[in-house]
Amino acid sequence: MAFRTYTGLRASRSALGGNVFRQSLSAATQLNRPRKVETNAQGAQTKEAKATRSKYKLTKAAGKSRYEVAPGQRIATATAGVPALVRLGTAAFVAGNLKNFRKRPSKPIELYEFEGCPFCRKVREACTLLDIDVLMYPCPKGGPTWRPKAVQLSGKSQFPFMVDPNTGRKMGESDDIINYLWNEYGDGNVPLLLKLGPVTAISNTLALLPRINRGISYRKSKLPKNPIDLWAYEASPFCKLAREVFVELEIPHIYHSVARNSPKRQELIDKWDVFQVPYIEDPNTGVAMFETPDIIDYLEKTYAV
Repeated sequence: MAFRTYTGLRASRSALGGNVFRQSLSAATQLNRPRKVETNAQGAQTKEAKATRSKYKLTKAAGKSRYEVAPGQRIATATAGVPALVRLGTAAFVAGNLKNFRKRPSKPIELYEFEGCPFCRKVREACTLLDIDVLMYPCPKGGPTWRPKAVQLSGKSQFPFMVDPNTGRKMGESDDIINYLWNEYGDGNVPLLLKLGPVTAISNTLALLPRINRGISYRKSKLPKNPIDLWAYEASPFCKLAREVFVELEIPHIYHSVARNSPKRQELIDKWDVFQVPYIEDPNTGVAMFETPDIIDYLEKTYAV
């Protein structure tokens, strides 16, 4: 199956360490497991929900309320859960003072990045805490489209690189991007775990080591005409597995960050009367779906060459 082929990692319990394996698997399931399914019986009555249901065909519904790891995917899920463990759950929740933030960007921030880059991950954590949407342009090594464009815009092969269409600002350097975003869209007070300098960089590097070979290198693909909409959040291992494929296939996507306590979770509940991530809407095909293995299989069959 595609899920086994593209999300499996050449690892073993002994390589990860028994305790780390068990802890990361526990963190993986707990961070994405709702205590109960969030539903709204009136969701389908909203204007946005009606528009979604008329435009998209839900080809894979959300699974059971108590999240179960797919059979045969314990190692993949555990390794994808290591970042949340190493980073102490950073980006599992939105910032607690969200209501005091200065403003919301009217257009998504544009970010040239790739999944396996620790400096890119720092910025993605900041975007999750700020609860802002981001238009991701994946820049895997060898990618023929977005990486060259980023180099053209910035003048150097360095990632991440940000463009804010709301203000016209363009910048590289992860710390500069984080400070800018927090001053422009937050309250100016960057959280401690994002401003520890080398400690933040090293911990993000260690967090990515178990899946060091994923979300880095380009695999031949055909680009969609329009970006795919992805509802996810950085600390979720299930979202990470899907994101790796988005990056490797160089598929642009609008990342709707919906960490715990995000008010945007209600938008997803309104669409299908349930909350679960990852969830995608592909405006190029009219397909909408939940469930990581099904999303990965869909991306492979539709966009991989």
